[in-house]
Amino acid sequence: MPARRLTSVVALVVATLATAFLAGTAYLASLRDVVISEIAWMGTTTSSGDEWIELYNNTTLAVNLAGWSLRAVGGTPSITLTGTIPAGGYYLLERTDDTTVPGVAADQIYTGALGDGGEDLVLRDSAANVVDEVDADGDSGWFSGHVDGRVPMLRVAVLEDGSQAANWTYNPRCGTATNSAGVSHTCTLTVTGVGHPLTYAVYFDERAPTAAVTTTQHTALEDALLARIDGAASTLDVALYDLNRQSVVDALIAAHSRGVAVRVVGDDEAATGESSRGYQALVDAGIGVITDTSLSKIQHNKFMVFDGQAVWTGSTNFSDTGLTLNAENSLVIGDTTLAGIYTAEFAEMWAGNFHEAKTDNTPHLLDYDGTLLKSFFSPTDLVAFEVRDELAAADRTIHFAMFYWTDDLLAGRVIERLGAGVQVYGVWDQLGAANEYSADEALCDAGARIKIENFAGKVHDKFAVIDVEGSDPTVILGSYNWTDSGAYDNDENTLIIHDRDLARAYYAEWQRLWSALGIQTMCNSFRTYLPITSK
Repeated sequence: MPARRLTSVVALVVATLATAFLAGTAYLASLRDVVISEIAWMGTTTSSGDEWIELYNNTTLAVNLAGWSLRAVGGTPSITLTGTIPAGGYYLLERTDDTTVPGVAADQIYTGALGDGGEDLVLRDSAANVVDEVDADGDSGWFSGHVDGRVPMLRVAVLEDGSQAANWTYNPRCGTATNSAGVSHTCTLTVTGVGHPLTYAVYFDERAPTAAVTTTQHTALEDALLARIDGAASTLDVALYDLNRQSVVDALIAAHSRGVAVRVVGDDEAATGESSRGYQALVDAGIGVITDTSLSKIQHNKFMVFDGQAVWTGSTNFSDTGLTLNAENSLVIGDTTLAGIYTAEFAEMWAGNFHEAKTDNTPHLLDYDGTLLKSFFSPTDLVAFEVRDELAAADRTIHFAMFYWTDDLLAGRVIERLGAGVQVYGVWDQLGAANEYSADEALCDAGARIKIENFAGKVHDKFAVIDVEGSDPTVILGSYNWTDSGAYDNDENTLIIHDRDLARAYYAEWQRLWSALGIQTMCNSFRTYLPITSK
């Protein structure tokens, strides 16, 4: 056939196919012309029933979906598709009604729930040819997504097999549900410029790890806390768990007596347990105390806001063990912006809204003249995924001191970084490591060097230092243990701070704990520990 004639025939075929796509003429699709690109099988933070599914068109032509189907092999959902998916565009299916994804009109409403344990979803064209499949109905269930965090699962490569677990990942914070008009719903965080440098002071319990018993003798950490309480002039908001340190009880009562508006939120179980006398002393003195009412979830914060001007936070309980026996850390930051954020979180609990009754209502990213601080509260703010992202950025070292760590999501991320050559060192509390779900064994098996403490007290810290002498030194700290309960149930607070001096301070504390433990406490002891230098 002459070349000119062949060109004309090809042009006619292309034109015919384009017309078929747009006008609805039957078209036999090729494998993965259209794919399942994102699945919110767990629903949204509004409701577990608010499920949605997104399709993506890999071709350069619009595809008429009339007569196509998307069905779970198990029977539900079973959707007969309608409408058109644009070239290189998306198509959004929302379950039950069009309120699932805020501000984005569904291309089609369907009924029938996706099973939380996994599904085998098959997309077929009008001739019943399989165009795409996501077979996640095996023993491991869905390849990604998080039921507690309500985090959708996102396809990594839209031209690759959808039944491969490695081709799916998490898509926090709320996914990127997109319809055929190109309208998307995202929950991207914005940065707030504070307008001045970050100022802080950091404290550790110098008695750990040499302390054998609790003592009435004050530490520098305790004296710093009491000085802050004594210096409060008008307001003092306190979120606490344990409270049996008499010096702290006395200081709070003294502040109340001199006219400071002292408000306290706490935990109901702690208030009736070993801390009952401390809680009751505040009540007897006329200080308002509000506690949560859940037996399965705890108010676990340990923070104070002084006069709306400064925030005290960290791992330290206001107790004898917290202030004189355990390995603990506390940070105080002088800044009205951060104080306002913590005050807003406090106000929710003061109003009786604990745990899932709270909302994500505070700024998260603060810029202190080039120093980035990130603030997150549990259970509303998806803190585990924020920590996961920070760990992913590690390119040299991760050092941590941890009480409880059972979250496989975070362990998996650290194991990934170990595989990429990142050096990982940890100090782990003995009680936490003994938990059957503790991540220490998995991390050791992957090559991390970890020591299990044998101190009289606990390693009650929950901090990590990333790339202490790298290009972006970062500290993760707060009250949040790296557990699902800490991320999705309890009231917690976490700060992530990109600051070299702070990273060096926390690294020095980590090194002090590490050096106090013998080689017999270490897994992978055959590996040589190399002190970090700035070279």
